[in-house]
Amino acid sequence: MYKYSLDKSSKKFICPNCNKRKFVFFIDNETGHYLEPIYGRCDRESACGYFKAPTYNKRTITSFKKPIYNPPTFINENVIGKYCNNYDHNNFVSFLLKHHSEKDVIQAIENYFIGTTNHWKGATIFWQIDEKLKIHTGKVMLYDRITGRRVKKPYAHVNWMHKVLQIKPFVLQQCLFGLHLISEGAQKKTICIVESEKTAIIMSLVFPEYYWMATGSKSNLKIGLLLPIKNFKIILYPDKTEYQSWNEKAAMLDKNGFSIKCSRLIESIDVEVGGDLADLYLAFH
Repeated sequence: MYKYSLDKSSKKFICPNCNKRKFVFFIDNETGHYLEPIYGRCDRESACGYFKAPTYNKRTITSFKKPIYNPPTFINENVIGKYCNNYDHNNFVSFLLKHHSEKDVIQAIENYFIGTTNHWKGATIFWQIDEKLKIHTGKVMLYDRITGRRVKKPYAHVNWMHKVLQIKPFVLQQCLFGLHLISEGAQKKTICIVESEKTAIIMSLVFPEYYWMATGSKSNLKIGLLLPIKNFKIILYPDKTEYQSWNEKAAMLDKNGFSIKCSRLIESIDVEVGGDLADLYLAFH
């Protein structure tokens, strides 16, 4: 029997490397006591790999397993053409036509490769295409054709095209919605970032002099997604109540060489929680 062994109970502790509660301590089999908290193994083998074992002569062996990098999967570019049609049956496009000219809406469709799918009747596809025109995935969403609001009952109608197409295995690595707009040269100097793909498209119709992009979620404002646009001037427009969170991230990005500001516009106006620029614009039109 070894003097020391990993604890066989189900107890887990904070890992000294990744700070996740996935750490198994070594135990002294003679006394039943745990060793110092640096000795043990992290169960997150691929993501962390921390392992530190005691030896009889008090020397220690430390090893870190290098995380496994799985390259992202991309969707074949020929797929887009199969879905960039049937706009008479696209609820979001029908909504846009209520507030903008047909010419402008067609331009927006072409700029953002807006897609239509019968995954849900009237659903829209927002393709995530990067600056190298690689298709990372597409977000499928259903909107009400009259109000332009997301259909959330009896459930939230949100899915991913790589799941709809049943592409397996698939490694998802998201990019900013609208990132492809800079692929043919930086003709515009400023990029405006919102959370919603819908809002990015609507605001591109209102203020076409800017590049409008979307994170797709409030938690998706990450340095990795913004690296391709580091050399641009960036203005963030967070949803109502999200200003503090996005402003803190903007400050961090600014320290990392980004030219970035976070707008308080929505925070200072009386709109509902979660409201954004599109809600503000539509309230007056």
